[in-house]
Amino acid sequence: MAFYKPIIRQCILAIVTALGFSGLFAAGYGVMGAGSAQAQAASGVTLRGNYGDWSLRCEPYSASSSLSSSSVNVPPPKESCALLQTFADEKRTDLTLTVMILRHLDTGKFILRVLAPLNVNLIRRLGLKIDKVDLGRADFTRCDRMGCLADVPFDEMLFTQFKSGQMGIFTYYMAGRDMLPNGEGVGFPLNLNGFDAGMLAIPEVR
Repeated sequence: MAFYKPIIRQCILAIVTALGFSGLFAAGYGVMGAGSAQAQAASGVTLRGNYGDWSLRCEPYSASSSLSSSSVNVPPPKESCALLQTFADEKRTDLTLTVMILRHLDTGKFILRVLAPLNVNLIRRLGLKIDKVDLGRADFTRCDRMGCLADVPFDEMLFTQFKSGQMGIFTYYMAGRDMLPNGEGVGFPLNLNGFDAGMLAIPEVR
């Protein structure tokens, strides 16, 4: 397994502009550089706080850019927020990962959403270990021009693992000509410091 040194919040910031469970890509999202303060301001995205290596970012809810809530006669949320970490390899900028925790617009339940590059090997799926405990692999559910997406319900078991853990490792494999030597996987270390405080800071949907 090849482990790559990440640059957290310095190379890319995947900004969630639509947090509907049924599809980030169908709703749309933006990717901007960490130093692009003017672009962030223009998009309405605001940094609410940093919690260890996690960032909480929010933007005003827009029905035109997001999947509408299916709840009739219920006012939409005022804003969409996500707790996230972003990674990019120092030597190969195509090796990136964005990890987001957000709320389902209708149910308010949490979702773990991970964005990997387009050239990821879909068949080998997305792996996760926390403190060397293998939590299994998740399917990539869809791909768009910005990358490939995996959605996982952030249930009580996963929440407990994140809360009590120290370090997670997300892994994926590259496909085709972008495959690493000997078919090695790409591992991104997820620092769980600040996770609990960051989760408490995510606002309710309504």
